[in-house]
Amino acid sequence: MLDPKTKQIVKQELSGENAKAYVQQITQYHRIQASTMFHEAAEYVKDALVKIGINNARIEQFPADGETKYWTHTAPIGWEAKSAELWLAEPEQKLLARYRDVPICLHAHSNATPPEGVTAQLIDVGPGTKPADYKAKKVKGKLVLATGRAKLVHEEAVYNRGAAGVITDTLTYEMKNFRESLDLPDAHAYQAIWPAREDLDKITFGFSITKRQGNYLRSLLSRKKKVILKAIVDARPFPSKLDIVTAKIKGETRPNQEIFLIAHLCHPEPSANDNASGSGLLIEIARTIQTLVQEGKISPPKRTIRFFWVPETYGTIAYLHKHEDSTQRLIAGINLDMVGQDQELCKSTLTLDKTPDSLPSYLNDFIVNLVEESTKHFDLQTTFGPATTFRHRVNPHTGGSDHHEFVDSTIGIPCVMLLQWPDLYYHTSQDTLDKVSAPMLKRIGWIATVAALTLAHADSEEAHAIAIQTYTRGASRLQTALREAIQILLESSNNPKSKIEPSKLAPLLAETADQCRSKIEHIAWRETQAIKSTKELASSPELGALIAQLASNMTA
Repeated sequence: MLDPKTKQIVKQELSGENAKAYVQQITQYHRIQASTMFHEAAEYVKDALVKIGINNARIEQFPADGETKYWTHTAPIGWEAKSAELWLAEPEQKLLARYRDVPICLHAHSNATPPEGVTAQLIDVGPGTKPADYKAKKVKGKLVLATGRAKLVHEEAVYNRGAAGVITDTLTYEMKNFRESLDLPDAHAYQAIWPAREDLDKITFGFSITKRQGNYLRSLLSRKKKVILKAIVDARPFPSKLDIVTAKIKGETRPNQEIFLIAHLCHPEPSANDNASGSGLLIEIARTIQTLVQEGKISPPKRTIRFFWVPETYGTIAYLHKHEDSTQRLIAGINLDMVGQDQELCKSTLTLDKTPDSLPSYLNDFIVNLVEESTKHFDLQTTFGPATTFRHRVNPHTGGSDHHEFVDSTIGIPCVMLLQWPDLYYHTSQDTLDKVSAPMLKRIGWIATVAALTLAHADSEEAHAIAIQTYTRGASRLQTALREAIQILLESSNNPKSKIEPSKLAPLLAETADQCRSKIEHIAWRETQAIKSTKELASSPELGALIAQLASNMTA
């Protein structure tokens, strides 16, 4: 483990304000995957790395043409937008949305209108995602107002029925009693068409307006008024490239083993927390490690520390597909996705998304330990312990970001995600820089940097400590599961309200006991495999004996 002095050195060097400055720069780019502005953002990241002395930073490019396959995944199509406006033309004239002001208002992958624009009647189709939503409605050549996901609405309204375009006014990923469209009445939601290659000639355009604007248009329609909108769009889908920025701080003694940190660089302008926060923080982490090594304040890492900035999912899969033969270099990773939230403003909680049970790893408990330790370094200390409002939790693996591709059974590289979730402003125009907390960036940056340095330096001594840490936490989980199983069996056998005939009770109890036994056996296996995974870090007779003893204790 890193000694307290080194942890303090990392804390002193890593700057939350500097990380936020990187975040601010990234928010200025409209970073749709495989778009021209994503490429500009990638160039910014590469240049920032070179300025801090990481001269091996480079951009790798992969086809994004809507048809290239990376294993079973199809590459997205590229896109660029120059301008777009949506006007209410009748019964009054009013600007509803303009790309120059709010880039997220234009559905990603929209196509151009004729230079004079498209003027058409508006029809409310409800969700607009199913054929039933169009019953008795003639939408050909008209604009549809819908509350559904844009991709599905475009398929039903434009591809299948010849609508001129789509207008949406609802948040994506609503959460009941937490995040509904009326909670953010003036937010534009991130919506995209995501066309297949064979549908490129069918694409028209779409706009995301606010819920307040949508309700106003519906009020006009409810009064039987004829509502006419005018749209002018200069945009196009086109075969492009996926840009992946990669850089490394080379290990001194084990350069072919790599600890990696990854953040997705994509999403609309500004998308400050999702995920300019992870991308900007990752630059600051790289700067911190590079500076401390250059100044001799810490020793160079034994293993290589690699950094990735990717188009979410698409870029990660493309990279792993191309570099399949070299993935054995990757030992463990951390995915930084939406890490900068001001927790009170965004109503967020720092969440560790673990490796799945199919890939047990010491990495889960190792990161949990650092998250908990951060309260000692970043929160006010009292005689009763740390006084903190910092919220954190651990989740079983849920995926949804770039760590998911690494832990797939066909790849099998342990990778966890640090994520602030949920987020009130997620995928909206209101995910702005004022929602990003510099102190939070510093805290998460410290966790990730200490983790990367510890694993990059790890040898038998560190592996020994991590194995014991993994055993201690795993044994606690196993004990909890045993208590729960005993409680279930007691309640099943002593339930006075049970209406089950006595003759049928014994078989049901036996079945319940089998289910409990299977669960306990699975947990014991998972925890044992997590202990054994520390062998990735070092190899010695003493470590082997310790791991064997701990594994035996877990299943005793």
